[in-house]
Amino acid sequence: MRVVDGKTLLITIYQTGPYDLEAYGIYPEMGWVMDGVFQEVDIETGEVVFEWKSLDHVPLSATLTPLRLDVRVGDGLTKDTAWDYFHINSVDKNPQGDYLVSARHTSCIYKISGTDGSIIWQLGGTQSSFQLANYNFSYQHDARFREENETTTVLSLFDNGSNRHQNTSSTSSGMIVSIDHSTNTSTLVRQYYAPGDGLLSPSQGNAQVLPNRNVLIGWGSKPSISEHTEDGTAIFFATLASPDSQNYRAFKCNWTAKPNDTPALRAYSASTNSPTTFWVSWNGATDVDGWRIHATTPASDEFMPLNVIHSQGFQTTFVSTSYHPRSFAEGIAADWSSWANSSVVDTSSSLP
Repeated sequence: MRVVDGKTLLITIYQTGPYDLEAYGIYPEMGWVMDGVFQEVDIETGEVVFEWKSLDHVPLSATLTPLRLDVRVGDGLTKDTAWDYFHINSVDKNPQGDYLVSARHTSCIYKISGTDGSIIWQLGGTQSSFQLANYNFSYQHDARFREENETTTVLSLFDNGSNRHQNTSSTSSGMIVSIDHSTNTSTLVRQYYAPGDGLLSPSQGNAQVLPNRNVLIGWGSKPSISEHTEDGTAIFFATLASPDSQNYRAFKCNWTAKPNDTPALRAYSASTNSPTTFWVSWNGATDVDGWRIHATTPASDEFMPLNVIHSQGFQTTFVSTSYHPRSFAEGIAADWSSWANSSVVDTSSSLP
């Protein structure tokens, strides 16, 4: 699913149905094919405002995954084993109202008319509209519009380079590619590899261009994530611990949150003549810059503010040289506004 303008969203659909596969050795009226479908849907009403089906525009002969290649591709004999000839895996939309579709099993990226659903051009596959001058890709994921004008289109994509049976590259990579419509050629602008010897991911994966022009790569069937500067230098690399994990896509974004619950405070003092230690945390809060402790004294039940302590991360610790019987913590934002107070707690003489 991809929200395109806050009002509509794009969804990809795998729709199985009967299909004449006599040309592929299956008796008439016995064949089954999986159609690659996308819809644009009005978020508020659920109305489908545009629908496109691969079988209306892309012939079976365009596939690079023949019948019975493996269980994922299918044998075309039953509804449950329908031939997945197209395998749509991403859809995007440009400001002009046209769509960009990535199909893994044709190794092709299609620009689709938002007016009548016709194919405006194809990049890659068996009938590319453009000559790929200095690169190739196959079984790709996550094709996205980056820039576009009358003469040039810039796209990002994740090149798997493999479908477990055929390899067009020894490693997968994120790519920025440019299409020159005046010469009908496409060139590789930048490429992003996993550190070291790289990774070959036969399925899944994505390439996210960040606002600072860094690129975040989700390595799909290899459960890793990397971030790269614009020139390709890797500045972050992490892998999920379980070797059986997979990471379809990874995203980096600014996370801002204010929890529904209140901050947590614990206060400890060994005796009424000892210093008081305060521990405060607020799980999930992102905009707390500091904490102000409000506490009573043995001589007064009135809460008085103590020091403001700069946030130390998940948990902030503050030690007062005095004994304070009761206290609460106030979360302070960077502009010194108050975010929330903890409950009032009694100081304990036992350690947490």
